[in-house]
Amino acid sequence: MIFEFCYHIALIYNEYSNNIAKRIGHYTQLPKGWTTIKVGDVAIYTNGRAFKPEDWIHEGLPIIRIQNLNDNSASYNRTPKTYESKYLIHNGDLLFAWAASLGTYIWNGGKAWLNQHIFKVDPYPFIEKQYLYHVFKAMITEFYTQSHGSGMVHITKKQFENIKLLLPPLEEQKRIVQTLEQISTKLDVIMGSL
Repeated sequence: MIFEFCYHIALIYNEYSNNIAKRIGHYTQLPKGWTTIKVGDVAIYTNGRAFKPEDWIHEGLPIIRIQNLNDNSASYNRTPKTYESKYLIHNGDLLFAWAASLGTYIWNGGKAWLNQHIFKVDPYPFIEKQYLYHVFKAMITEFYTQSHGSGMVHITKKQFENIKLLLPPLEEQKRIVQTLEQISTKLDVIMGSL
């Protein structure tokens, strides 16, 4: 039931853009406790640092660039220097690439520095990090429709923060995440057996 609801919500987002409150489709009323909320109202978004080529050395902590998020084999620029702690990334941090190749990621590569064009997403206590990750995944098409550019697409922070998402109560978020992770685990087992 929860997965089916999430699936339909993703379809609605893909079809009707960010005007979800007016065009909820066949869901004429949100479930009790659910609401719509702007992306900018669910988290703090910290853009990465604009590293310069002279900052790059072959040792030290890796610098996370968009290509590293999209390609596990992409080499990292590194630096032994220390910068403001707001740019330091740890395992489990939620990231959102807002330029070139839009996407959301959970970082699991150890301590690293965050490069420009990627937000570190620090969700407020009323929204589960994993729930926000899955919602952002479902909303990628919407983010692209709000982006600009042809060679290197990007979405401005203002446009990004004004897009609305569906926010269920915290316990429902946890149930949705648990269900999605169970399904993902089953799919991994099936794919591994092929």
